[in-house]
Amino acid sequence: MFKNLNEKDKKKIYSLLSLAVICGIALIAISGLEDKETASKGESNNEITQEDLSNESSKSTLEEKLKNILSQIEGAGEVDVMITYESSEEIQPAFNTNTTTEETKEVDKQGGERTVTTSSENKTMITSSSNEPIVIKTNQPKINGVIVVSTGAKDLTVKETLYSAVQTALQVQGHQVEIYSK
Repeated sequence: MFKNLNEKDKKKIYSLLSLAVICGIALIAISGLEDKETASKGESNNEITQEDLSNESSKSTLEEKLKNILSQIEGAGEVDVMITYESSEEIQPAFNTNTTTEETKEVDKQGGERTVTTSSENKTMITSSSNEPIVIKTNQPKINGVIVVSTGAKDLTVKETLYSAVQTALQVQGHQVEIYSK
C-alpha cells in the first residue's frame, strides 16, 4: 500500500494513523466519563431543585433562627420576628468573554493617513451539560428592616439586649431594628 512512498512520508502517515487511534480511544474514554458525570449531576440537580424550592423558605428560616435565639435571652419571653428585604438573592453566572480588536492604517495618494480601530466583545454564559448556568457567586439579599415583638420588651434592659442581639446577628444598623412589646 505504501510501496511508492519514501521512508519520511511513511513515518508521517504512521504517526498520523497512531494519533488518530489515540484520539479515538480518548474520545471513547471521555464519553464514558461524561455519562458518569451526567448521572452524578442528575443526582445533584435534584438537590439543587430542592435547594431552589427551599431558597424561598430560607428567608423564613432566618426569621425562625433569630426567633429561637432571641427567645432564649433572659426575660424575653415569647418572641416573634419579621425581616424585610430590599430584593431577592442575586446570582452571578460564569461567562466566557472573547474580545477582538483590529486596527487598520490607510494612506491615500496625497499622503494623508487614517487609522481605523474596530473592537468587538462576545460574551457567552457557561452552562453545564444539563443547560443550567454555572454559578460563580450568590449574593444574599440586603436586609431593609427587622421588627421584633416580645413579651419581655416592656423591661428596658431586655429591650436593649434584644436590640443589640439583632444588630449583631444580622449585621444591620440601629435604625433598621425596632423592638416592640406584646
